[in-house]
Amino acid sequence: MSLTQEVPPSPLRTRVVDDPAVVAEQRADDYSNHVVPLTARVGRWQLAMSYWSLLSAMVWLFYGALAASLYGTTDALIAIGVSVVTFSLMAYPFTRWSLRSGLNSTLLSRRMFGVLGGSLTALLIAATTTYYAVFESSTLAVAFQHYTPSWDIRIWYAIVVVAMLPLMLGGVQTWMAKLNAVLLPLYVVGIVAAVIVAAVRFPAASDWTSFSGVVPQEARALPGWLLASVLYMGCYLNMLMNVDFARMAKKEDEGFHRNVTFGWVFYVCLYAVNGTVGIFLVRAAMPDQPAAETGVVQAILSTLGIAGLILIVASQARINSLNYYQASANWGRLATNLAGIRINRMLLVVGTSAVAFLLMLTDVFSYLQDALTWQGVFVVSWVAVLLTHYALVPEDRAHGPEFRALRLPRVTWGLGVWVFSSALGICLVEAPGVPAALAGTAQLVTLLVSAVLYGAVILARRATERSHPDPRDEVADPEAVRAECHRCAKSYVVVEMDREAAAGNAPVCDECATASLVPGRR
Repeated sequence: MSLTQEVPPSPLRTRVVDDPAVVAEQRADDYSNHVVPLTARVGRWQLAMSYWSLLSAMVWLFYGALAASLYGTTDALIAIGVSVVTFSLMAYPFTRWSLRSGLNSTLLSRRMFGVLGGSLTALLIAATTTYYAVFESSTLAVAFQHYTPSWDIRIWYAIVVVAMLPLMLGGVQTWMAKLNAVLLPLYVVGIVAAVIVAAVRFPAASDWTSFSGVVPQEARALPGWLLASVLYMGCYLNMLMNVDFARMAKKEDEGFHRNVTFGWVFYVCLYAVNGTVGIFLVRAAMPDQPAAETGVVQAILSTLGIAGLILIVASQARINSLNYYQASANWGRLATNLAGIRINRMLLVVGTSAVAFLLMLTDVFSYLQDALTWQGVFVVSWVAVLLTHYALVPEDRAHGPEFRALRLPRVTWGLGVWVFSSALGICLVEAPGVPAALAGTAQLVTLLVSAVLYGAVILARRATERSHPDPRDEVADPEAVRAECHRCAKSYVVVEMDREAAAGNAPVCDECATASLVPGRR
């Protein structure tokens, strides 16, 4: 018989309205390390306009032009159609999962990879969106240098980075949607004008569908449309960004967002429209040249002149607002998860801009293909693991998986699956002597291996029980009631709160709980 009795946990200090200190703080951070409460969710068009800043990236025109350059226009168009269908189908569970749970990609993936392993999700997004910011900014600098050939390109690199800074400081809750709603019509009008002018001005425009690609049929280990579809798998990063934006949606708007904001309407515009326009412009303006990273820019400038430059400026302002938003938010999550510190988002944006400028000096176009391939392999494996979990663990679908830092291990077998499958994909691409069929479909192989291995992990797993009390059981509605954290003295929705055993089972928010796991931060 025990001589001591366990002291019961102290009652939660609750409130049914938002904590003003949290609202003020999270206006800039968009609940980067927390569950998004229902009261912070934004309207359907506000979210759509914020996320649709993706539509105007030059990289989507480039992907279409590249696929056509390699495998021919017909195979590229088939691949675009396949990609629209597959991406739309995959977006459905990600949108539903994040919207209903309010979880970002890092928190959502903790159940599969562990608290530390989930942090690699933030690293992957931060690094990739920083790289995309470098690519898009370099594209804009090249466009400006076209009219000032005597200027050192590094001058334009610096001007572009500094000029873009004020546009990167807004979030989904503030003015990101307003910026992109104003610039979207300009982008649409510009793209339509470019197509019309190219059709009239360039004789080769009428023959753009007949191009057969620079890779001859006998050198293709697999059909061209399949190889081009695998090329588009390098864009699976959109699934992670889908999660990060869908968490800001209102639950009553789920149908709209599944079909429009993140669904088939979005992917028709993103891939079918942009990809076809990219193919047409490059084949019309530069029919004798293979697609290069700067080829789309040159095609637009040669078609529209100064008006084309304005179009490129508008498109880059839109996409870089998203790139810097995602990069800064995920660098911040990484700092919180690994070091237990919070960094002001303005400092993160400035730091990301400085890193982007330094990377621009390395001639980003020289290693574009390798970078896209490597990050594509990691992203494909991440997507495969989460979709497999969604399919095989029905209890985690409705309200999201367990994500609280004190209730999960640091790493899991799922992390091992992610790392192994990604390493396998990279080896298939880089190692000498790999059969062409495997090298050309490395991302598809990675997808299948990740799904099979993680499926085996799920079937072999054992349920783990946590004995300490759960605040969710102490209130009637964990999504509506807020509870005060004993560490930061701020109140967050109970669905993310836990009891910290090392502090006498005192209530703690997930950000503070995560920081407490960092050595020396207790």
